[in-house]
Formats: sequence, structure tokens, C-alpha cells
Amino acid sequence: MKIKLLAGLTLPTVIFASSVAFSATISLVGTELKLDGITQATPTSPTATFAATVSAIVSETAVEYPNVNDFGITNTSVPGFPLPMTTVPVAIDAGADFITIDFDNTAPFSQFTPAFQNTYVFTFADTVAPLITSAEIDTTVTTLGLAPEDITFSGNKLFANVESLYFDTSSFVRINLTAEAGVAPVPLPTGLPLMLSGLLGMRLFVGRKQKAF
Repeated sequence: MKIKLLAGLTLPTVIFASSVAFSATISLVGTELKLDGITQATPTSPTATFAATVSAIVSETAVEYPNVNDFGITNTSVPGFPLPMTTVPVAIDAGADFITIDFDNTAPFSQFTPAFQNTYVFTFADTVAPLITSAEIDTTVTTLGLAPEDITFSGNKLFANVESLYFDTSSFVRINLTAEAGVAPVPLPTGLPLMLSGLLGMRLFVGRKQKAF
């Protein structure tokens, strides 16, 4: 009887699931974040960027860029005149999975320069960039008039185009970074391959024995 039961076993009855769904997480903390900028008057005009990319290590407690004006760009505009993003004294902070732009110290200025591009560019470290699948405006706290199409994530860069937008000291931006869920392999239980081999061998043996009779 035992032999007959064993002979009736099929491998699918003892195979275990070998994968499981998981939610990927992102953490920029401890990685390098580079800040640059692009200005372009029209789609066909030349682009201008910062004289040099500015880097910072993302911290859980410190603000990475307390004042974008610290890049050394002199602001000669009259108060209230439209400005390129490089001269607006915003504070830019990064967390594990977000970037914020704070306008607390921007008075008396009130508008970014109208252009085809007046864009903040954030470059993520190679260790974390592949985990990021999208970047979206957090509409629950963002008060600057950004539209979804103003935010673009491509490769290892995040682009935030603020051209012509009005702001005041209460304006705020938060961009959330997300990772897509995936499937991770799960190791088979210890000894399972040996057990399967044994069952298969015994089944083959029983099959031969039955044929012999």
C-alpha cells in the first residue's frame, strides 16, 4: 500500500512557492545629491546652466541647500521682478524619499522668470537612482502652482520647471519619490532539493519494478 501511494506522488504536490511580492523602498539618506539648473528662453534658444554643479550628502537632520543664492550668483534685479530660479533664495531639503523647496526667505521677490525652461535639476547617486520609478507633486502640502507636467524624472535626474510661477514666503513644494513593487526570489527550504531527488528516484524504481512483474 505504501509503495502504491508513493508511486502516485507527482512533483507538483511538493513544490513550494519560490517568489514573493515586495514593496521597494528608497532612502536618499547618506547618498550624494547634486543640484544644477537649466534656463532656456525658447525651445530653440541655447540653454544656460549653473557655472558648476553643487553637491551635498543627504542628511536626516540638516538642510542640504539652505539658500540657493549661496551659489554666488549676484541678484541685480529690482524687488518683485521675475527671476531665474538660480537667484531665488529658496531652501532645498531632501529626505529619504522626498525633496522640498521652501520659500520662507524669498521676500520681496514674487515671480520666477517666464521662459521655456527655468528648471531645477537634481541628480541622484547611482546606488539609489535605479530604485526610483517616479516623482510626483505632493498636492496635500504643495502651494506653488506646479503642474504634473512640470515635474519629470528621467534616468538619474529629476527636473522641476518653475518658469513664470508666482510665489511668496508661504509657498512650499514637496516632491515624493516612489519605487515600484517587484518580486523577490525566496530560497527553497533546506533539504528540499535532496527530498525531491529521493522521491523521484523512488518513483522511478517502483515504476521499473511494476514493469518487471
